[in-house]
Amino acid sequence: MKKNFHHNLIVLGAGLTGMVLALRLAEENIKVCLVEKRKSNTKNLDRRTTAVSKGSSIILKKIGVWSEIEKNAQKIERILVSEGISDQNLEFDPKSENYDSMGYIIDNGIFKRALEKLIKKNSNILVESNCDVENLDLPSRINRNRVILKTKEKALSCDLLLAADGRFSKTRFHAEVKYFYHDYRQSAYVFNIRHEKSHQSTALERFFPTGPLAILPMKSSKNKQSSVVWTVENSHGDLLKLSPKQFLDKFNKRYDNFFGEIQHISDPIKFNLNIFSCYEFHNNKIVLVGDACQAIHPIAGQGFNLGVRDADILAKSLSEAKGLGLEIENELVLRNYSRKRVTDKFLLIQATHNLNKLFSINSRTIGFIRNVGLNLFNRSRFLKKHSMLYAMGVNNFEI
Repeated sequence: MKKNFHHNLIVLGAGLTGMVLALRLAEENIKVCLVEKRKSNTKNLDRRTTAVSKGSSIILKKIGVWSEIEKNAQKIERILVSEGISDQNLEFDPKSENYDSMGYIIDNGIFKRALEKLIKKNSNILVESNCDVENLDLPSRINRNRVILKTKEKALSCDLLLAADGRFSKTRFHAEVKYFYHDYRQSAYVFNIRHEKSHQSTALERFFPTGPLAILPMKSSKNKQSSVVWTVENSHGDLLKLSPKQFLDKFNKRYDNFFGEIQHISDPIKFNLNIFSCYEFHNNKIVLVGDACQAIHPIAGQGFNLGVRDADILAKSLSEAKGLGLEIENELVLRNYSRKRVTDKFLLIQATHNLNKLFSINSRTIGFIRNVGLNLFNRSRFLKKHSMLYAMGVNNFEI
């Protein structure tokens, strides 16, 4: 017979967003159970990096993790955007608005270890490890007020479930939330390079008809290492089937020795690209957070930052409800959270989706229009300022 455990609040998913959410709730003095699929003390083998906006770093300071990772965070002091290999760059310089950086690039392994360390020490967070949720019983089905999570060994119930279980969220399906899905028919190849010259804290974004290329500065000796997200249409074949030399040759045609000759390249990891965008953010006493609610194209490196803002506003909303004596699962409380998040989510989802579509059109006429548009954008201080502040996460789009 399965053991039953009840919690007022459960966060399902202990990835970066789930851990940030648990700590943000704990900071508001809200007790939470963090449910993770992995066994405790499992080695973290994540070799990727995460782009953290300036606004997200402020939220990470609130929960006490920024001081743990700041020394390993590489500042992005400048971003250069171009169509293909072009000298006509659209430049974003945060110093023009009195900021020292647009954001940061952080090694995922370092980031996760810092979050785990804080969670272990936090008395408001109980961690349930090795919990692979097989099924959910929802209040609308069982005529009760609780959500019940079932694993092989136990059943966990809660008054409100916050699902941060990622892009392919099972909870989204169980919660019966409708969403928009689109397969981009593109793959992202993620790897690191060591190059001849210093990156000088510069990020590069190049748009090609076959997909965008992002080169992001990493913290390293003499600043000679960068993280790469190279997006390629699937019609061009699986690049992992190429020999290392063939892969490097193809990449070099787009990289064009921007930071000098490549001295080392790590083994690339491939991810199929798609979008999941939910039409509603909560249902059946389940709130979807981060990639479980909106998993977007990596074209602007904003997916994690959108999830961090979800976590911050949700924690504030639940804390306000608690202060007013309302139940955290109250429908008005959840609607208030959704109202606060709808504009920010809509703008960023549409921007990344349409930007990818626009630059994927291989046409001389459209290419000419794009170049004219980039030049006009570059000359407009107003457009550059507000798009940069939004990308930095310091503009507020709450209603």
